[in-house]
Amino acid sequence: MSDDGVKKGGEQFPEPAHLDDAARTAQKRRNLWLGLALLGFVFLVGLTTFVRLSGSEDNKANFYYNMNEAGQDEAPALPPGMSPDQAVPPANLSPEPAAADATVDEEEAPEQ
Repeated sequence: MSDDGVKKGGEQFPEPAHLDDAARTAQKRRNLWLGLALLGFVFLVGLTTFVRLSGSEDNKANFYYNMNEAGQDEAPALPPGMSPDQAVPPANLSPEPAAADATVDEEEAPEQ
């Protein structure tokens, strides 16, 4: 065994296969078909996901976040045992976001 600069117990990588033109052409053709199959699979998964997510009834999740944009005029039915008085939002709740206070808190100096 000759010493080719490899330490004792080290491994060498095998020589890469040298393919002739016919084998190289066949390899490229197989790689092309494999790539097309993978692309088709990704497209199929994406299309299936899109159809399943968009096919829900009136996009139920959209109602809770965008009630006015969903085109629904009525509020959902109250749960059993809840009165309309209990469903009314509190008086201090406004539809507009609260503006930040103009007061600035003084930063506390660290104790030394």
